[in-house]
Amino acid sequence: MKIRFASFMVVGALSLAASSLPAQEAAQPALVTKAGPIPAAPADKGQIIFYRPGSLMGAALGCTVHEGAGEVARLGSGKYWVHNAEPGKHTYNTEAENKDVLNLEIEPGETYYVKCKIGMGIMAGRPNLSPSDRAEFAKKAKGMNLWKPKD
Repeated sequence: MKIRFASFMVVGALSLAASSLPAQEAAQPALVTKAGPIPAAPADKGQIIFYRPGSLMGAALGCTVHEGAGEVARLGSGKYWVHNAEPGKHTYNTEAENKDVLNLEIEPGETYYVKCKIGMGIMAGRPNLSPSDRAEFAKKAKGMNLWKPKD
């Protein structure tokens, strides 16, 4: 009798914990920028938020992000871009005085954050792509503008 009761309590506790997980995820507020809220990632694709925090270092320089020969985003200081990508392996790069490469494994329905920072170079700034997270982006999001590609 005691064993059955203990087993029931453990199963009940695990069920309660599992049922509260979606509520915790749903409790996260939407990220809001100057352009408005950022939508959730599509269920069949991954979403990458490329961003460049506003700073005086390299303020006049852009951070152009490529995937292969294609341009994904051209980020000025205080700009971001939401890029939807097919699931799988992707390689993003930026190039100026140096070339920086970031490899990502994209999962459907997931959101990834990539920060582009401009460092000191000999003749020009050196763009650097680095993985980031929601919390770091959220600190800067309210002051950021959406990059608008030219047609």
